[in-house]
Amino acid sequence: MASDPVEKVANAQAWTEFCDLLKKAGEVVLRDDLELSTFDRAEGLRYLSRLLRAGFTSFIENPGPMHPVFRPMPDMVKMGLDNPDNYYVSASVNPRDTYRIRGRRRTIHYMSFAAQNQNFAARDKITGGAGHLNDAEIALEADGSFEIVASQEEQPGNWLRLAPDTKQVLLRQTFLHRGKEQPVEVDIECVGVEGSPPPLDPARIGGQLAGAAMYAIGCAQWFADWVKGFEGKAPVNTFHLPTEEHHRFVGGDPNIRIWLGAWRLGPDEALVIEMTPPECHYWNFQLGNVWAESLDFRFHRVHINSGAAEVGPDGSVQLVVGHDDPGHPNFMTTAGHDHGTMCVRWVRADSHPEPRCRVVKLAELRGV
Repeated sequence: MASDPVEKVANAQAWTEFCDLLKKAGEVVLRDDLELSTFDRAEGLRYLSRLLRAGFTSFIENPGPMHPVFRPMPDMVKMGLDNPDNYYVSASVNPRDTYRIRGRRRTIHYMSFAAQNQNFAARDKITGGAGHLNDAEIALEADGSFEIVASQEEQPGNWLRLAPDTKQVLLRQTFLHRGKEQPVEVDIECVGVEGSPPPLDPARIGGQLAGAAMYAIGCAQWFADWVKGFEGKAPVNTFHLPTEEHHRFVGGDPNIRIWLGAWRLGPDEALVIEMTPPECHYWNFQLGNVWAESLDFRFHRVHINSGAAEVGPDGSVQLVVGHDDPGHPNFMTTAGHDHGTMCVRWVRADSHPEPRCRVVKLAELRGV
């Protein structure tokens, strides 16, 4: 077998090694600790195909940290209870360099920049976030434009701190009313670098293919472990609140706190969630599957936010999750699932009250 990376390209050994490595990704759908049905395993295989697309984008199509570009996730790639109200874009960076980010705020409800490691291709090296900047902390011009410097060394003005192991800058954008708001205009450059990226290097393509495969393997197993850990923190159909330190470790925005839980419902059952949201900039509730993918919000009502929920005169909110709609204004469908994950997010909240949950018969909600 060839050992030279260029020779491995010439004889296609690099592709064979990629395919052999990728087989390992399928082990996640054979786990016996997640109570996986055939339906769950089918979703798991689809999930792996999505993660591989993300891996290809990150490791092969990525122009690299000297020529960074803010890129969205490929369509339908979901992970880690991704927020259906969010539009995520990210750019690769090298923490030894300095970057200039320019943009215009426009009308998006919330935006925040995060410097992250989050290298799921090396899942044992995830160290969480470094610097964060949200729209309340960024000095804007009268037209909403802004400039941010991202570096390890502190800079005057809008500065995003990079850590020695930072790999990307992530921009989270949250819609309150998706059809009415405009996302941020943004670009990024590595200071001092001019010209276009170099042509494809044959010596690197084998490693890039391996990186894409390892991304799918590492990400799938990491989040499966994350979901498995829910059961030790709260009973099914209830929530737990991760510590601020754990939230930071997984790359969370420090202005966001998330109540996490697992749910399971019989065909004639519904989950009633009651809460009084705190004073906050935004909140939402969402459903996910056992892989922590958000459910398909394109075709089903599987999430709700503070701009859409019907709220009681005392500020309280009652949400209902079930297989069939009992006619409740804040109903969300399980979209063919009988178990999965769920979360409640508060953004810039003055407190983090625990949502109260109870399982009832659907017939009770219909008044039958």
